[in-house]
Amino acid sequence: MDTTEVIIVGAGPAGLALALGLSNLKVKSIILEKELEIVEDPRGIAITQDAVRICWDLGLGDDIDKISHEPPSFNFHKTSFVNAPFFSRDMYPDAFAQALPSTIFHIQPMLELVMREKLNNSQYCELRCGCTVTGRTQDGTDIIAEYSDAKGQPGSIRGSWLIGADGKRGVVRKHFLEPLAGVRQIDSTYKYDGIWVAANLAISLPTPDTHPDFPLWNLGYTPDEVYDLFWPGGFHFGSPPGKPLAAGRFGPKEARLWRHELAQNDWNDTMDAEELLWEHLIPMITRKRDKRGRAFPPGEVMYPRDCVEIRRCQPFHFTHKVVNKWFDDRTILIGDAAHVFPPFGGQGIACGLRDAQQLAWRLMLLQQLPHADRSISDEILQAWAQERSYSVRLAANFTQLNGQLCNHGDSWKFWLLRNIDWALRQVPFFRRRPDPLARIEARGFTTVDGGFFSSEHGGGGRFPQVYLSSQRTSPELSDAILFPKTTVMTLIVIVGTDPENARAEARRALDESEIDEAVLSYDSIRVVCPNPCTSVADDLEVYYPTPVEQLSEAGIPIRPLYAPSNLFSRFSPLTKFVILRADFFTFGLAKNYSELSSGHFNTVNLVFLVTSLPSEPFQIYVVTPQANVAACLTLTKDHAADHLDRRAMSHPGIRRPCTAAPFSALSASMHEIPPAPGYLIQQPPEEIRYLVRNISTLVRWSDLEFATSRPQGAKAPLYSGEGPYRSQRSKTNPNNILKCL
Repeated sequence: MDTTEVIIVGAGPAGLALALGLSNLKVKSIILEKELEIVEDPRGIAITQDAVRICWDLGLGDDIDKISHEPPSFNFHKTSFVNAPFFSRDMYPDAFAQALPSTIFHIQPMLELVMREKLNNSQYCELRCGCTVTGRTQDGTDIIAEYSDAKGQPGSIRGSWLIGADGKRGVVRKHFLEPLAGVRQIDSTYKYDGIWVAANLAISLPTPDTHPDFPLWNLGYTPDEVYDLFWPGGFHFGSPPGKPLAAGRFGPKEARLWRHELAQNDWNDTMDAEELLWEHLIPMITRKRDKRGRAFPPGEVMYPRDCVEIRRCQPFHFTHKVVNKWFDDRTILIGDAAHVFPPFGGQGIACGLRDAQQLAWRLMLLQQLPHADRSISDEILQAWAQERSYSVRLAANFTQLNGQLCNHGDSWKFWLLRNIDWALRQVPFFRRRPDPLARIEARGFTTVDGGFFSSEHGGGGRFPQVYLSSQRTSPELSDAILFPKTTVMTLIVIVGTDPENARAEARRALDESEIDEAVLSYDSIRVVCPNPCTSVADDLEVYYPTPVEQLSEAGIPIRPLYAPSNLFSRFSPLTKFVILRADFFTFGLAKNYSELSSGHFNTVNLVFLVTSLPSEPFQIYVVTPQANVAACLTLTKDHAADHLDRRAMSHPGIRRPCTAAPFSALSASMHEIPPAPGYLIQQPPEEIRYLVRNISTLVRWSDLEFATSRPQGAKAPLYSGEGPYRSQRSKTNPNNILKCL
């Protein structure tokens, strides 16, 4: 039997993205794909917003121009793209502060090919095509996937995790999770159900040689100008009167591919999809006027029909649904297996890429943490599910807005809003104000209940991207510099002066916290200065946002709204430390060393004393050897769950779920330790350190009563009755980030 760490079912964009993300983090995976070859029909064509940034994070940036183009605009028309748009959105500005296109229209088979080529060069992933998954067995902390290969031979793989990335009808959800765990796709906040005819067209250019009688040659048109007139750039949505429409170019410009989708809610099997397509398309590729509205002397001119090749034309049932549960134990769903979208917002592939990126580093963390049992993995994965559910709701809202304009047309409310926005932007003060969608993007997960961040430390926001340089390096996108390579987080140190001392503070905080090196380490510290910094130690590299002039000299195009200062635009100027997750989101911010470190009482530098097993009322003694001080909390098992839940509700920085599960897990761990009352664990196993670390963050130190004498049976003195802590509450600083980790 083969073994790996992560078994991925499905080699679509989401599954390949997860494998790439895991490979970058040095986590091994095997992909089982039922098809022998890449499906040649382009399905999804749009990648939007931060999902474009994820493509660069996965190492695809150099290949993007080969497989896609950046649209100049999104356009909303009445009836068709022949008419001038009633609303147009310029897509070129850096509205999302990521220094990259906000949208690309790609050829999906080429995207998958590029991703596969990246994986073929990796020692951490293997792709097996022609393999149909037939069974799943859980064996403790391992999971076994059974499959048959292209020759019908059975095979099996043992791994730690099984990921269903096999589409909306995939075997992982439909055959494993639906019957056994009740996992299914259900209606979400945006309820849509409709049938559309979707076509992929390949457009060739007429020329004076191939079409000598074409009337526009006499008016001085070139073949490229004819193409631009009849198949305009950008993406286009047509609204009633007429059938709702979504159409536009995709792939690299030289490919001349066109997606044409029209609503056909009364579809039945007696209809001919291609006939409906031509009926809808011919009026749009027949023109009476040029782009300036001047009438053609010959009258109506139609683009040569023999220059339009239909690559695919068929009806599709479009809906929006999302799973009621994203994972069950060690089986997880991503991509279309977890959610499906209508075509209006370009969110299908984008959401799958987000699923993958935000899952990859969590799986790496769970693989690295010693003794990470189910209670720990469920907590980490539930935080992922909370964030992904929120992100899908945002994507659905964006899709709903586009769908409203596409299916129902303009409205007086939208007319009023866009005119107010236009008026405000005539005022210089409002000109650089980000639009509502960009503001929502910047907010990230800050409003998510139960996300993996510290909200009391300003965490959860989306970190911007700019170009960074140093005294030793030329301009480079900041994600490539700031994102961790061997850990799941980066500690960014923002300095004005004395970068060496600031780095020393960061290192000291990590030393005192004893955070696992899978989370943060010396190697994951990055020092950033708002301005160029010189005279630093040889082993210290200080980065700064590259000035616009330097970018111009390097031949890097500058987008409207781009500014080097964007890097610091989403947090206070007093911020000195930023803990950044490996997915563009912050875990927390700190203004000084005190907020970053843990003060006198460090919750991760403790030994623990359990006086009885949690099946009875029990006590936890928390001891700091340095100060020789003990704190004691007495709880029953049932009371623990209620107590912790209440604390979590009033403590927004705490990750959830907060239940008695950590105590149950602690009880199980105690069977490996002599259970005599008062047994002092001088060197607790890592699983106990981790579990009680989480418990201690859930309980305010003011709720703990100090032991004024040595508990019966203790192996070491806990409190001497002397010193500054006698009869006092703990002087722990509760406002530090590393404690939350």
